[in-house]
Amino acid sequence: MVNAIAHATGKEKEKVAVYLRKAKSTGTKCWTFLNDPDDRRRVLVQYEALKEEYKKMVKELFGNPYDHMAKEPILKMVQPDQKAEAFFLSYVYSDNRFLPTEHVTKYVKAASWLNMLNEINRNKKAIKKQLNLNLDQFWCHVCDIIKSEGIDLPASYQRLRNKMTEYQEKGYACLIDWRFGNSLARKIDDDVLKKLLEHPNQYDDVMVCYLYNNWANQNNREVIGARIVSLRRKEWEHEIIAGREGWNAFNEKYVRQVKGLPARTMHPLALVECDDYNFNYYFTDPDLPGSGKDLQRYVGYIVADSSIGLVLGASYRHAKAPVFDMVRIAWLDAMYYIRSLTGSDQWYLPFEVKADHWNQKNAFPFFERIARFVKPAVGNKHRGYIEQLFGSDHAKRAEKLAAHNELNYNGNNLTARHAGVNREVLKANAKRRPLIGDHASEQIDKFLYYMRNIPAITKNDLEAPGREVQWKQRWNELCDDQKRSITDLQFLHLFGFSHTPQGRSVTITNRGIEPVIYGTKYSYDLPDYVTMQHLIGSKVTVIYDPYDMSRVLITDHDKIRFIAREASLQPRALVYQYDGSRKALDMILNEKKAQVQKVAALSAARTHEIDSKALLLAGLAPKELLADAEQAYNEEQNSQSKTTEEEPTGFDVYKNIFNR
Repeated sequence: MVNAIAHATGKEKEKVAVYLRKAKSTGTKCWTFLNDPDDRRRVLVQYEALKEEYKKMVKELFGNPYDHMAKEPILKMVQPDQKAEAFFLSYVYSDNRFLPTEHVTKYVKAASWLNMLNEINRNKKAIKKQLNLNLDQFWCHVCDIIKSEGIDLPASYQRLRNKMTEYQEKGYACLIDWRFGNSLARKIDDDVLKKLLEHPNQYDDVMVCYLYNNWANQNNREVIGARIVSLRRKEWEHEIIAGREGWNAFNEKYVRQVKGLPARTMHPLALVECDDYNFNYYFTDPDLPGSGKDLQRYVGYIVADSSIGLVLGASYRHAKAPVFDMVRIAWLDAMYYIRSLTGSDQWYLPFEVKADHWNQKNAFPFFERIARFVKPAVGNKHRGYIEQLFGSDHAKRAEKLAAHNELNYNGNNLTARHAGVNREVLKANAKRRPLIGDHASEQIDKFLYYMRNIPAITKNDLEAPGREVQWKQRWNELCDDQKRSITDLQFLHLFGFSHTPQGRSVTITNRGIEPVIYGTKYSYDLPDYVTMQHLIGSKVTVIYDPYDMSRVLITDHDKIRFIAREASLQPRALVYQYDGSRKALDMILNEKKAQVQKVAALSAARTHEIDSKALLLAGLAPKELLADAEQAYNEEQNSQSKTTEEEPTGFDVYKNIFNR
């Protein structure tokens, strides 16, 4: 019995298949058909029942069917080697080049055959038991199959045995073709060629080829062509790009990027980032001579919540570069905006801060005081989300809307493929651009408002609310553990500005604290003069909030630290009194009296009793205390005169003089 079309090819196979189908359907007596137990679609014919002429035809077309029946079990003994496939798929040669898939398949098949042959060689009895063949017949069939199947192994017995021995000693690697080694590289001095390719002057391939061939001629080495140089430049790019184009280029293309979770998975204030930003608007400075007066720009510093891409705070100035005070102002602005969003009197801090290396001497300590701050890697442009925010469609929409009438939006940078704006119209409207100062501030504030409030629409969601609304919704869903609240004292300590006039401190007097900040005199009272009068004369630093000057932080950075509030000024004439002014004055007078009483109590504690005579004779006490002492003395004398009469003493004489 033989499969009549198993090994036919091309037109012969097609003709045989058609003929057999017709013969089976008509039920011809010349053929004895059988069902294949493995695949009923196959047409099987009993070979022994064929006429001699048909047997001859089968042999001519397909070979001896008995040989085929002997080879079929041998083919079934070969099992795919998955380990070999893993080895060849991961095999690397010539600086990170991999084997073609076609060759991987070929080598895996060869390894699978060698595994079977070595196993049979160790257990020769299996040939007789499983195949009913002797050794000579087995090896003949194996060589025939290797030749007919196109297996990448020697088809002669002796060479095949040698390959089996080599495979046992060297493993999978011995099957790899010589073309996939470093034979080509041996003709080229890699070190010399790499030095030329990685030169910072970035020589083109033809020039590198010329320089290399000059070296090769002097050192009896083989010359190369520009095509080889081009191939090697691309092949070694990961090694030479740092020297050729710089570390930034290497970082951008080859350094592994840490893939972060989507920003939307974070809760508000989980991560806040800050960075400088050049606003894409042109303004006019009429006082500036020359053609550049209509090309003035503002630089800003932006603080943004990365969880939703919401701009929390900003500061800006008419300049080419920011200054550190802009960082502090931007964060101060962010803190006030956060408090307005939460609807609370409390201040809230982020859990983590990210920024670049700009002005790290001042900036890094400032950020470390606010929250957890990890210093970014040098040249890292993918440290977080704020760069994506600046380049997002949302930011571009806000910038363009803020310049809808002004037409001073200058689009993307000059090297960008798409400018994002009609530059002809931009140039034609140069004389209508807003002026620096109030007009520029108004437009930039409008841009920041749009960043926060225009709908955060996408292609799939045209009904999306603004980012400010989204932030509020997510904030209200947080628990207390997901919020970092601080006191007003902490707020001033972190974000306040120190007032040190010409490097000097401010002195506390009985008028309180009266600093002069940028030409304006402010007056602040001590919170409690009774308990804090000992601080009068102390040298302190005033830390103020430029957004709210009604209170300041007073500290000497050692033992003194309190918040002083703006002084309550009292009318001097009755006609200027107002509702509540009398009550406020009484509170101040009572506090003054309490101060005197405290001093008297402290004095009594030190002397164990008040000697009214000595106090009057001294004449150095405050007049309120002297009046109390005199009254006490008079009462004492009156009580004594009722019981006994005594001669006048020296003190009585002095008292009369004092009264006069």
